[in-house]
Amino acid sequence: MSTSLFVGIDAGGTKTAARAASGADHRRFVGPSAQATRDGAAAAAAAVGDLIDTAREAYADAPLGGVVVGLAGAGSDATQSAVADALRARLGDIPLDVTHDADVALEAAWGADSGAVLIVGTGSVVIARTLDGELVRAGGWGPALGDDGSGTALGRAALRAALAALDGGPPTTLAERFAEAHDLADASALIAAAHAGESLARFAPLLLTATAEDDWVATSTLARETNALAQQVGWLATRTGDTVTPRLALAGGLASEPVYVGALSAALTRHLPGWTVREAPIDPSDGALARALRLGSPP
Repeated sequence: MSTSLFVGIDAGGTKTAARAASGADHRRFVGPSAQATRDGAAAAAAAVGDLIDTAREAYADAPLGGVVVGLAGAGSDATQSAVADALRARLGDIPLDVTHDADVALEAAWGADSGAVLIVGTGSVVIARTLDGELVRAGGWGPALGDDGSGTALGRAALRAALAALDGGPPTTLAERFAEAHDLADASALIAAAHAGESLARFAPLLLTATAEDDWVATSTLARETNALAQQVGWLATRTGDTVTPRLALAGGLASEPVYVGALSAALTRHLPGWTVREAPIDPSDGALARALRLGSPP
């Protein structure tokens, strides 16, 4: 049995997950976040490379037989090439493929077949594979322009709702929740937190908890955000028509949050009539590993 090491990476705005395999020995590794748009290609490649090194050390520096990296923010050929070049300079001339994180999530959901996947984590994006194998996407614009329905968008919306309440707008428990959970007790503190340079996704749990406890402002805010995201999925479905099998898998950190999934499912029902929706059956890093195994064993 081959002792080569194969590694699949799912790198996102919250964490980087790796699935490694050498023969029958499969292991998981987790490292810091990596996001190409936010961090830049060099920093993202460094974070991914560190995790690959961790895996190699665990396998006694087994030779790399194939590596596939699904990287958030790596939607362009130029970014993918820059990250791949940085990784090869570090790891050597290995079988390597750098792609968008939604691409490996699509692999995890439907293998090589047609279908769509919606990633909802720190950011958001929807990608579909047509019956002819073409990849089509919508959203994924990044936090400055969109990422509707993402953890970042929910955190930003929660801050806005709390600030509106402090200004005399619709009452909500969110202002008190920010004070209790993050010691942000007034408008100045909330505004400073919004511009501190940290991910606004850290505030998303406050919105979900308030929604679960029937806060009207939080509930309507979550419905608005998930509807905007479902609308993007609907745009993709309209563009692709019958060239995509009408099925959607949910992946990412928010895809396992019941309150969020309830709101998103209701919105998807409106925008995707006739489609089936489910959670992805395996982790995206497993999808990346499946591709890495194929990359290292060409026909």
